[in-house]
Amino acid sequence: MLSKKPAARMVSAVILTSTLFGAGASFSTEPVAAATTMSSTSSIAKEHALTTLHEIYNKAFSGEMPYTAKGLKISENNQKEVYETFGSPPEPGKTDENFDYYHAEMGHPGFAFAYNNDKTISQIRYFGTNVERDHNLGSITPKVLGKQLGSADEIRHISSTNEINYIYKTGNYELQFIVGEDQTVDHINLLEAK
Repeated sequence: MLSKKPAARMVSAVILTSTLFGAGASFSTEPVAAATTMSSTSSIAKEHALTTLHEIYNKAFSGEMPYTAKGLKISENNQKEVYETFGSPPEPGKTDENFDYYHAEMGHPGFAFAYNNDKTISQIRYFGTNVERDHNLGSITPKVLGKQLGSADEIRHISSTNEINYIYKTGNYELQFIVGEDQTVDHINLLEAK
């Protein structure tokens, strides 16, 4: 788990603020100064991605996702409740595999929901954010999954898309990390364990 100590958060906030606003920045034209700033920004992006990974993994044990989808649980909540939380899907009638899609908006991740015959949620998909994707799914690789969550319970190759599905059991549910050809997580599926 990531440390949630207030002092560590304060230091991270100071580093981020200093990086963004140039506090203490040198006016040197040496390449080293630029590399240090890029390294610091990259480190912050990875830290945000790890926080996202752990939030999603921990919520999966209760059959839900964090952020806007918080409180919507697999096999408990229904399509009407999804609509009350997210509104009607932006593109009604344009669904894939009976999913309602909610695209990522400025600062909000994208989600999709599939339903059982009784209209309860059968699957939640998390697409992450489009802007600053490296602060989210774009920094999560199979190596990061292994280091943070351990070995996957199952790994499947999806031949139709050339993606790899890393499956982690989370009690009565499973998280599927779909890794694309760029070796980063494209999206995450949450559904009941098989």
